[in-house]
Amino acid sequence: MWYAVWVPTGQEEQVKTICDKRLGDQKVYEECFLPKYEKPWRENGAWVKKQMVLFPGYLFFVTEDSERLYRALKSVPKFTKLLGDDEGPIPLYDEETEFLRKHINQDKVFEISVGEYIGKELVITEGPLKDLTGKVVYVDRHGRQAVLEVEFFGRIVKMKVGLEVVGKR
Repeated sequence: MWYAVWVPTGQEEQVKTICDKRLGDQKVYEECFLPKYEKPWRENGAWVKKQMVLFPGYLFFVTEDSERLYRALKSVPKFTKLLGDDEGPIPLYDEETEFLRKHINQDKVFEISVGEYIGKELVITEGPLKDLTGKVVYVDRHGRQAVLEVEFFGRIVKMKVGLEVVGKR
């Protein structure tokens, strides 16, 4: 099962490193990962791909023993909360897990999509956004990214992803 953990925004990488060092040998989880997205970024006059955190403030764990994970995470500084309710930790819904499996690569990165405007309609020609066009609520052509609205963590969240708009017809 996949679980999300709240961590301080901007410190996701640091908390992941601490978890891997302190808990990795204990076999508390199968995997700890931080989903990211690629974004075109201008650096020294050239365009490069920069990786940004897909869900700021969240770290993801794959485990079959959520109670053991919860107890182990208490020893991690900056650990905030394993998402759940009064009954205990709640795994991601199957639809959320499937969304991530389908749209991020093996390195847990949502790759840059490519599209073009045909009239006023954005048509995605390649990349993970190809089947998510209806979820795009905003395109920032200057920032080379799109904002999606998807259901995650039991609510609608806005998610930024890389988008290269290559033309307009």
